[in-house]
Amino acid sequence: MDVIEAFLQSGTAGRLRMARDAANTPALRAHFGEAAYEEYLRMAQRLDEGHLSVTHPVNLVFIPGVMGSLLQSRTKGGVWWIDARTRAHIDDLRLSDDGTRDADVNNAIVPFSTDPSYEPFLSAVLDRDDFGHEVFAYDWRKPLSLSAAALRNLVRSTYETNGGEPVHIVAHSMGGLMLRAALLAHGEELWPILGRIVFIGTPHYGSPAIAGYLKNHLWGFEAIALLGMYLSRETFRSLRGVLELLPAPHGVYPGTRKDDLLPWRPQGSAGAYVHPCAGFDPYDAAAWELDLTSGQTAQLQSALDAVAQFHRRLYEAHEALAQDLRDRMLVIAGVGYKTLFRLAPASRLLGLWETIEKITDRVPGDPHRDGDGRVPLASAALEYVAIRYVRGVHGGLPNIPAVYADVFRWLNGKGLQLPDLPEGALGSHLGSDATESDAPQLDGSAAAIGDDPALWQPGQPDAAAFASLEARLDSGQMPEFTRVRLL
Repeated sequence: MDVIEAFLQSGTAGRLRMARDAANTPALRAHFGEAAYEEYLRMAQRLDEGHLSVTHPVNLVFIPGVMGSLLQSRTKGGVWWIDARTRAHIDDLRLSDDGTRDADVNNAIVPFSTDPSYEPFLSAVLDRDDFGHEVFAYDWRKPLSLSAAALRNLVRSTYETNGGEPVHIVAHSMGGLMLRAALLAHGEELWPILGRIVFIGTPHYGSPAIAGYLKNHLWGFEAIALLGMYLSRETFRSLRGVLELLPAPHGVYPGTRKDDLLPWRPQGSAGAYVHPCAGFDPYDAAAWELDLTSGQTAQLQSALDAVAQFHRRLYEAHEALAQDLRDRMLVIAGVGYKTLFRLAPASRLLGLWETIEKITDRVPGDPHRDGDGRVPLASAALEYVAIRYVRGVHGGLPNIPAVYADVFRWLNGKGLQLPDLPEGALGSHLGSDATESDAPQLDGSAAAIGDDPALWQPGQPDAAAFASLEARLDSGQMPEFTRVRLL
């Protein structure tokens, strides 16, 4: 096993020890790139050996977001998400038509670890003497219900081995939906042994960004466009877990419910069906106009029907949840950044969409038009649950010192310091050193900060551009490729 595979197979403490060993420096520097490696090294040097040793029984489970769990093949070896050396296998992540197993069963793909981009938060846990942590790696490609039993088993075994101490959950992005899927299936078993829960940037009602990728595939900045050359449209459509991040259907998405006090209304609406995130019905496969065969359209419709049902079940379960259980939850939402809020056909060619109107401009005070760069505030908030706000970018939210400080306060039942209004986050009294990620290069939030006009540009690189990007990848000049995230 080479240095990078050994590194990725290790837990946070093992990785930080490896980073402090000069013998590993060349490989880690090449893997991360200079700037991200320096962030990682500073983090490793901050903790002494005592911090890297287990000092507290495990009482906290961390659940990463979509694509935050690394995948490998049991039969063929190697890291298949994402490792530049095995990028030819990325399209082998395709699933069967029902999304429950590998399209090629001989691949035997399994989750095995958490991406290093979460290390700043996890090292902050190591730096304390009141928490011990475990991470829950899951197969984000598949419907989250398929991983629910494994999460239940981890929580139960943690509770049994830590002396009966309640198990807290901290979940980022899709990880929050993973937890809610487990509670949906196994709530009666889990609630008595759970402590407190924190959702960080969870798209409880989905993200228009995933809708954008379904329509125009992996459009955007260089690294994600390059990923789109290895991960085909057909494979993307097979990833039903990823599709569960589509904006929730009408009647579930905030502003579309019959009892909403402030129902969402588009400008010039004449009362026809419309979704806040799309100028069409996103749960009608034909309405996507993807130029699919009848068989492909039927397969997509089956996936969309399952996603709609998933969102409805989560919503109904939360509505029925006892308030004392909701009171054990906290939402931390990012605000202050341009976010893709809505897709709509802008022009047509031969009956198909030629371009897409992309609504990204912020409107302060409108939860449909503010967000963390990937998740609108309307989706991040969860009814009847306490919420706090931070000016931050989606991928870096867990690594912001002010965020994880409030996470620890919440888990210990202490008062919170993050503001309880979005306006407070935008004019926060907290200094920038407390409201910026500890490692913006490592978690990718540095590239997302600011108004990036290329972020939502459609299209793929042409052959010459792709060859140039590949050459940079082969020569180690594009380490950011390994940190690509769709959400």
